[in-house]
Amino acid sequence: MTHLNFYAIASQHADWVATRRTVIAANIANANTPGYRARDVVEFKDVLTKESFRGTDAATSMAAHGIDPRVPLTNANESARPVELDREMMKAGAVAREQSLNTALSKAFNRLLAMSIRS
Repeated sequence: MTHLNFYAIASQHADWVATRRTVIAANIANANTPGYRARDVVEFKDVLTKESFRGTDAATSMAAHGIDPRVPLTNANESARPVELDREMMKAGAVAREQSLNTALSKAFNRLLAMSIRS
């Protein structure tokens, strides 16, 4: 049985969301830059599928595996595509929803934990 630490996963997801938001902002800022190609980070599920990322800080574990967390992990399907502002805005909306969900789940988990301690 694999032990999953909710707070570690929520923290990894928050780091991933912040990185993705930065990449999307860079895409939008460089939309009119000649030769610039849209970039994106790998899906969060792909980060979680690597056993080495479980239960540790995402940035630390990425760095331990030779991946600079400040450099976007380019998705091959996105790297050859020029920036499409409508696509980037849709991704920005998805990131905002993911962050809201992460925050809501963390708050709910905190309330549940607090209620279980009081009992």
